[in-house]
Amino acid sequence: MRYTLNNQHKGLALYQVLGGLAGIALTLWVLFRGELVLTVPVLRLSLFAGGLYVFSILCGIILWRQLRRGLILSLINQVLQVVYFSFGAYSFQYVSGLRLGLGLDMAGSWTVKFRLALSSFQFSIGSETGLKFIGVNLIALFLIFWIERLLEKSRKV
Repeated sequence: MRYTLNNQHKGLALYQVLGGLAGIALTLWVLFRGELVLTVPVLRLSLFAGGLYVFSILCGIILWRQLRRGLILSLINQVLQVVYFSFGAYSFQYVSGLRLGLGLDMAGSWTVKFRLALSSFQFSIGSETGLKFIGVNLIALFLIFWIERLLEKSRKV
């Protein structure tokens, strides 16, 4: 059982490190591909996104070294990724790794959408996007349940 638990937490650690690295790479690519005007608010949001991706990487590294603390931080990281939304001038979406999203688009007609995405970030306050949707990241939700089971197993070992 110890061997299985060890492999599971190492797999989760690797997923979080790779998701964070992909998020940083994609953020840098968006910033420097030349289509975006680099303003102070854009740089602030990019630093915020980068901070979340660095947090994901740290969760993976800590999980590799300290099982219990790493699982608790990983749980926090996944909770931040479960719900994504955009209503009027407010939106939030953070994905470090993969998102298999099940959502409801309420712009125009109510449409159920099923989407797949790689590490991504969107955050806005006060800028009207015209989008109205809410969704649940099924992968993050699955990982939350899995991490809780790993926490229970780690208490017994």
